Amino acid sequence: MTRTQILLVDPHQLSREGLKRLLDGEAYDVTGVRSLGEAGEQIEKGLRPELIIVAFEDSASDDQSAMIQYIRTNFASIKVMVIANNISPALLSHLLDAGVCSCLLRDISTEALTGSIQLVLLGQQVFPTQAAMLLLGTRGHAQPSGQGQNFEEQLRPQGVSAREGQILKSLLNGLSNKMIARELGISEATVKVHLKALMRKVNAQNRTQAAVWGLANGFGEETPPALPISL
Repeated sequence: MTRTQILLVDPHQLSREGLKRLLDGEAYDVTGVRSLGEAGEQIEKGLRPELIIVAFEDSASDDQSAMIQYIRTNFASIKVMVIANNISPALLSHLLDAGVCSCLLRDISTEALTGSIQLVLLGQQVFPTQAAMLLLGTRGHAQPSGQGQNFEEQLRPQGVSAREGQILKSLLNGLSNKMIARELGISEATVKVHLKALMRKVNAQNRTQAAVWGLANGFGEETPPALPISL
């Protein structure tokens, strides 16, 4: 079985070795480095990890953000996930602009971390509930898809049905369409139909915007804070 290549960036040797031992195994082949500069050098030499996990203290320097953006721009197949002690609005906005696929809190459980990695490798964005709320606050005035009205103006309740509400809550809990179908006892095709209708009702262009709308309108109130949400 081919193992997924992960490049782990953490300045602290103990933390780096701990995460490497946690992830290294049948599924992942983990290489640890101390800095994003070293990661960039490895990539320039030909290393092509599928995922880079970057451990921050509380903030990202301009150089770190620039390196992430360089990697994401020039090596689009490489996904970047960040783990931080705290996620501030400034850090979140900085990292999203740089192109990260996920930003998680350091106190995340092992199960949630490995689940989040799997979702990111499948092409999804993953953020904890607190970060998604910050996303609403820091990026609410963006203009998605080039439209003139801001995001908050677009996200207005449009008569979400009970079933759509169930699907939205499951989405906020990080469930895939297949998992939602299993949980609700319906087909995956039916989930896709409801999700498409939901996004149309709330003027969301993608799952990220639908999830943020759900949080802003009370659908995430019962979501356990430790669980990541797949956006």
